Amino acid sequence: MVNWLFAIPAVYTIDTFGRRNLLLTTFPLMGIMLLFTGFSFFIEAEQARLACVATGIYVFMAVYSPGEGPVPFTYSAEAFPLYIREYGMAFATATTWGFNFILSLTWPALVQAFTVQGAFGWYAAWNFFGWAYAYFCLQETKALSLEELDIIFSVRVRDHASYYRKMLPWYFNKYVMRGDVKPRKALYDLE
Repeated sequence: MVNWLFAIPAVYTIDTFGRRNLLLTTFPLMGIMLLFTGFSFFIEAEQARLACVATGIYVFMAVYSPGEGPVPFTYSAEAFPLYIREYGMAFATATTWGFNFILSLTWPALVQAFTVQGAFGWYAAWNFFGWAYAYFCLQETKALSLEELDIIFSVRVRDHASYYRKMLPWYFNKYVMRGDVKPRKALYDLE
């Protein structure tokens, strides 16, 4: 129910807020909720521990639903050229379900090797890695035509990552230091 309810905002935000921005917003929040859930197992009082673990899991699902839930399917539908789109989507869907299978299969062994706190911390770390990957390597595809998507995906990932690496000081000066910064040149020329 939580997953379904919180997927409703994605219908409206995926085309206005953007696929990349949804991932950049939800990845760190999911990582924080996984850490919260894992650290909740340190609580000695059984009822408080249960309440915190349940809260962490439910909030994780609420954050997952508008971001990592629908975005990979939407993004992969746009990322592949028309002549191989059906094969690309089949591969993307198989990859998603394959990782779901791997996660469920390895969870008991991971808990045994790392403890519950370590297992949740391990997956939280993957969410923070996912944020870095989305920031440096993922192109935004919202509201673009097929021709514009060809231009976006013709830029090498290395160039995309370099552009956003150079944007880090700009973001810091604009949003943290609240400085007056001049606009940066766009990475893509869609005109």
